[in-house]
Amino acid sequence: MRTMLSRLFRVMKFIVPALYIAGAMVIWLAFSRSNPDGLANIWIAIYTFPMVMIGTFVLQGEFPYLPGRYYEAHALYFWPSVALLALALFLIFHGLQRLARKVE
Repeated sequence: MRTMLSRLFRVMKFIVPALYIAGAMVIWLAFSRSNPDGLANIWIAIYTFPMVMIGTFVLQGEFPYLPGRYYEAHALYFWPSVALLALALFLIFHGLQRLARKVE
Protein backbone atom coordinates (compact mmCIF):
# COMPACT_ATOMS: atom_id res chain seq x y z
CA MET A 1 0.00 0.00 0.00
CA ARG A 2 2.80 2.45 0.86
CA THR A 3 4.61 1.70 -2.40
CA MET A 4 1.45 2.47 -4.34
CA LEU A 5 1.02 5.71 -2.39
CA SER A 6 4.64 6.66 -3.10
CA ARG A 7 4.10 6.02 -6.81
CA LEU A 8 0.92 8.10 -6.76
CA PHE A 9 2.75 11.04 -5.16
CA ARG A 10 5.60 10.66 -7.67
CA VAL A 11 3.12 11.11 -10.53
CA MET A 12 1.13 13.82 -8.75
CA LYS A 13 4.20 15.97 -8.11
CA PHE A 14 4.39 16.56 -11.87
CA ILE A 15 0.70 16.42 -12.83
CA VAL A 16 -0.69 18.87 -10.26
CA PRO A 17 1.80 21.71 -11.00
CA ALA A 18 1.33 21.17 -14.74
CA LEU A 19 -2.44 21.42 -14.36
CA TYR A 20 -2.01 24.55 -12.23
CA ILE A 21 0.09 26.18 -14.96
CA ALA A 22 -2.41 25.14 -17.64
CA GLY A 23 -5.18 26.73 -15.58
CA ALA A 24 -3.08 29.88 -15.29
CA MET A 25 -2.95 30.11 -19.06
CA VAL A 26 -6.74 29.97 -19.22
CA ILE A 27 -7.05 32.64 -16.52
CA TRP A 28 -4.54 34.89 -18.29
CA LEU A 29 -6.28 34.55 -21.66
CA ALA A 30 -9.62 35.46 -20.08
CA PHE A 31 -8.01 38.42 -18.31
CA SER A 32 -6.24 39.70 -21.43
CA ARG A 33 -9.50 39.66 -23.39
CA SER A 34 -11.49 41.53 -20.75
CA ASN A 35 -11.87 45.27 -20.31
CA PRO A 36 -9.37 46.82 -17.87
CA ASP A 37 -11.84 47.73 -15.16
CA GLY A 38 -11.87 47.08 -11.44
CA LEU A 39 -13.20 43.52 -11.67
CA ALA A 40 -11.20 42.23 -14.61
CA ASN A 41 -8.43 40.97 -12.37
CA ILE A 42 -10.58 39.16 -9.81
CA TRP A 43 -9.76 35.70 -11.20
CA ILE A 44 -6.05 36.51 -11.14
CA ALA A 45 -6.37 37.36 -7.46
CA ILE A 46 -8.42 34.25 -6.70
CA TYR A 47 -6.08 31.95 -8.63
CA THR A 48 -3.03 33.23 -6.78
CA PHE A 49 -4.79 33.67 -3.44
CA PRO A 50 -1.82 32.75 -1.19
CA MET A 51 0.33 35.39 -2.90
CA VAL A 52 -2.47 37.96 -2.62
CA MET A 53 -2.68 37.30 1.10
CA ILE A 54 1.07 37.77 1.51
CA GLY A 55 1.16 40.91 -0.60
CA THR A 56 -1.88 42.54 0.93
CA PHE A 57 -1.65 41.72 4.61
CA VAL A 58 2.01 41.01 5.27
CA LEU A 59 3.60 43.53 2.90
CA GLN A 60 0.72 46.06 3.09
CA GLY A 61 0.71 46.48 -0.69
CA GLU A 62 -2.00 47.27 -3.19
CA PHE A 63 -2.85 44.68 -5.82
CA PRO A 64 -1.10 43.98 -8.30
CA TYR A 65 1.80 45.24 -6.13
CA LEU A 66 3.96 46.43 -9.02
CA PRO A 67 4.00 49.82 -10.74
CA GLY A 68 3.55 50.05 -14.46
CA ARG A 69 0.93 49.90 -17.13
CA TYR A 70 -2.12 47.77 -16.50
CA TYR A 71 -1.33 44.54 -18.36
CA GLU A 72 2.42 44.69 -17.74
CA ALA A 73 1.97 45.14 -13.97
CA HIS A 74 -0.45 42.23 -13.82
CA ALA A 75 1.85 40.03 -15.90
CA LEU A 76 4.84 40.86 -13.67
CA TYR A 77 2.76 39.82 -10.67
CA PHE A 78 0.83 36.87 -12.10
CA TRP A 79 3.45 34.74 -13.85
CA PRO A 80 6.09 34.75 -11.07
CA SER A 81 3.29 34.03 -8.57
CA VAL A 82 2.10 31.08 -10.65
CA ALA A 83 5.67 29.80 -10.93
CA LEU A 84 6.19 30.01 -7.16
CA LEU A 85 2.89 28.34 -6.39
CA ALA A 86 3.56 25.56 -8.93
CA LEU A 87 6.97 25.04 -7.31
CA ALA A 88 5.30 24.90 -3.90
CA LEU A 89 2.88 22.25 -5.16
CA PHE A 90 5.79 20.24 -6.57
CA LEU A 91 7.66 20.44 -3.26
CA ILE A 92 4.58 19.45 -1.27
CA PHE A 93 4.02 16.32 -3.34
CA HIS A 94 7.74 15.56 -3.35
CA GLY A 95 7.74 15.72 0.45
CA LEU A 96 4.67 13.49 0.61
CA GLN A 97 6.36 11.01 -1.71
CA ARG A 98 9.47 10.91 0.49
CA LEU A 99 7.34 10.57 3.60
CA ALA A 100 5.39 7.65 2.08
CA ARG A 101 8.64 6.02 1.03
CA LYS A 102 10.18 6.38 4.53
CA VAL A 103 7.20 4.87 6.30
CA GLU A 104 7.55 1.65 4.30
